[in-house]
Amino acid sequence: MSLKSLGFALGMAGLSQAALATTYTEDLNLADFTAGVTNYATFSNFFAGDVGSPFTPSSAELASNGFRVYAGGSLTGLDPGNNWILATFSSPVDAIRVFPSIDHFGSQYDGYQYTIFGSNDGSTWTALFDATSVVGATEPFTLGSFAGTAPTTVNNVVTGAGGVGYQADFSFSSSYQFYAFGASTVAFAQGNSDQELSAVAAAPIPEPETYALMLAGLACISVLMRRRAR
Repeated sequence: MSLKSLGFALGMAGLSQAALATTYTEDLNLADFTAGVTNYATFSNFFAGDVGSPFTPSSAELASNGFRVYAGGSLTGLDPGNNWILATFSSPVDAIRVFPSIDHFGSQYDGYQYTIFGSNDGSTWTALFDATSVVGATEPFTLGSFAGTAPTTVNNVVTGAGGVGYQADFSFSSSYQFYAFGASTVAFAQGNSDQELSAVAAAPIPEPETYALMLAGLACISVLMRRRAR
C-alpha cells in the first residue's frame, strides 16, 4: 500500500480534517495516479489551452498528451475578479483528484495554483480550498498556509506528458456536481493569476486491503500508546 493510499484511507475513515496532515509523495509514475480512475470531470468555461471547450480528459490522454486548459471566465455567484474553470461531474462526488499542469517549474505557486469552490446548482457556491502560502526555495514545494480543507495527499513532483504533476487528493464533507477552479491567493501574490489544469477526477475508492492495513496500523498505534501509558 502506498503512502498516497494510506492518506486517502485515513481521510475516508472519518478522522477530523483539522487533525489530518497532508502526506507528500514523490512518485514519478503517472500511471499510479490514473489507475482505477474512471470518472473524469468535463472542463468548460475556459478560453485557451491545448484543446477546445468542453473537454473531458481520460487516463489514456493524460499518459500520452497531458493537455492543459486555462484562461477561465466568470461564473454566476463567484468573484468576477478571478478566472474560473468549471469541472462538471455527471453526479455529485465528495472526493476528487486534481491534476495540475506544471509549466512554471521552479515557481512556488505552480503546484498550488488553484482555489476550489463546490456547487450543486451552478450558482450557489461553497468555498472548499485556497492555497495562501507555499514552503520551500526549490522543488519539491509543500503547502504552507491554506483556507478550507487541505489536500490529504500531494505528489509534489512532475510526472508524465505535458508537465502533469503535483497531483492532489481532496476529501470534502459534502458532495458536489460542479467544481469551480480559480487562481489561488498565492498565485495572485506571485504574479500569475491564471491556473492551468490537465484533469479533475473522482478519487478512486481504496481497495478493501487498504482499509485492512490501515486498521491494523491504527491497532498497533493503540497498543503502543497503552504500553507507554503504563
